[in-house]
Amino acid sequence: MKKVIIVCLGITFIIVLIFGWTFYHFMWDTQSIPKGELLRTEYSPKKRYCANVYRGEGGATVDDSIVVEIEDKKMDTRKNIYFEYHKDDVKVQWLNETKIKIDEKELNILKDVYDWRHH
Repeated sequence: MKKVIIVCLGITFIIVLIFGWTFYHFMWDTQSIPKGELLRTEYSPKKRYCANVYRGEGGATVDDSIVVEIEDKKMDTRKNIYFEYHKDDVKVQWLNETKIKIDEKELNILKDVYDWRHH
């Protein structure tokens, strides 16, 4: 009887873990968003960072979206900082080396992320 309870708890734990990871991956993780077609690249004032603007074309059933990825040329890293749905382009303006304005949203590229699903 004790073995059955331990096995059931183990299986339940694994199911909850898989569900939790799946929920996080598809609902919160901006790094897992497919990027689509590169529209343009905008460089920061000192050229250490660049903002790569991508358009994801949804096709017949899903609208277009925009993803802005920041690339750190010195550290050779990339991360998505902006994800907007129902858009086919955005205006990107660097305010300084670490602050960027995407449409009307000002973001610090080192710590901020905008994801339309959570605003």
